[in-house]
Amino acid sequence: MSLDAPPLTPDADTARRWAVEELAKDEYREGGTSWLERILRWFSDLLEGIGDGVGGAAGPTGTIIAVLVGLALVALVLWLVVGPLRRSRRAAAEETLFDDERGAAALSESARAAASSGDWTTATLDLYRALVRRLAERDVITLGPGLTAAEAAARAGAALPALASRLHADADAFDGIRYGHVPATEATYAHVLETMRACESARPRLIAAEAP
Repeated sequence: MSLDAPPLTPDADTARRWAVEELAKDEYREGGTSWLERILRWFSDLLEGIGDGVGGAAGPTGTIIAVLVGLALVALVLWLVVGPLRRSRRAAAEETLFDDERGAAALSESARAAASSGDWTTATLDLYRALVRRLAERDVITLGPGLTAAEAAARAGAALPALASRLHADADAFDGIRYGHVPATEATYAHVLETMRACESARPRLIAAEAP
C-alpha cells in the first residue's frame, strides 16, 4: 500500500515492514539514528504501556483495541510526516525541464532512437527538450536554472506567437507524460516533431526592438 494514503487497518507485520523500509532510506538518517526512528521507538514504548496497562486491565478485547490504536498512530505519523516529505522531493525533481546538459542534436538523436524502438515516452520527452534547446541555441529564448516546460513554452510563444498554441500544447503533453497523467503515443511525438520543424522555419519576433 502506498504511503501517500493513510492505511486504515494495518496489521503489526505490515506496519513494521513499512517502518523498516522507510527508515532504511538515507534521507531519513542523520548522525546514525533518524528522527523518524526515535519517534517510532517512542510510539513502540507507548504501545507496550497501553497493552500492559489499559489493555491488560480491560482483558483480551481491551488489549486488541489498544494494539490497533497504537498501530494507527504509527501509520498516521508515517503518512503525515513521510508522505509530504517524499512528495516535496519528487515535485522538486520533476519541475525542472532538463535532466542533463545534452544539446539539441544529442537530444534529437535520443528521441529518434527511442521512437524507432516504440518508446514514445522517452521519444516525446527528449524531443521536447531538444526543441527548447534548439530555440536557445538560436537565441530565440534564454534558458535559466530550474526552467519548467510551461515556462519554456511561454518564452517561446512570446518570440513565436504564431506557434504559441502548439508550444503550450507540447508543454502540457510533456508535463502530463512525465507526471504520468497522459499516455505517450506516436501522436504526441509527431506533434512535437511538427512543432520543431515549424519553429525551424519561423521568424522570431524581435520583442526587444518592438518594446516602447
